Amino acid sequence: KHETPKYGLIYHASLVGQAQPKHKGKISRVLAAKCALSVRVDALSESDQVTIGLEARAKVEDRMRQLEGRPEVNGAKTPGANKAKPMDVYVPPAAPAPAYNP
Repeated sequence: KHETPKYGLIYHASLVGQAQPKHKGKISRVLAAKCALSVRVDALSESDQVTIGLEARAKVEDRMRQLEGRPEVNGAKTPGANKAKPMDVYVPPAAPAPAYNP
C-alpha cells in the first residue's frame, strides 16, 4: 500500500477537507472522477444548465457519508436519515458563463 499524495488542488478542496483523514484519498479520487465527467459534459453539451455539477456533488457527499458510516440525507436507505446534518450547497453564479466559440 502506498501513501496518498498530500498536495494538489483537488486534495485541498473544501469537500475533501471535510472528510476524515483516512478517507481523504478516496474522496479525492471520487471528486476527480466527477470533475472529469462534468468537464466533458460541459464542453460537449448544448445546455447551459448546471444540473450535472449539482448531482455530482450530491453523489460525492453521499459517498463521504457512506465511508464515515453516517446516514444518507437524500435516500431513505438508513433509518434516521432525516437526522443527518446536510453539507453546504453549491450556489451557481448569477452571471451566465461565457460561450465557447469553435
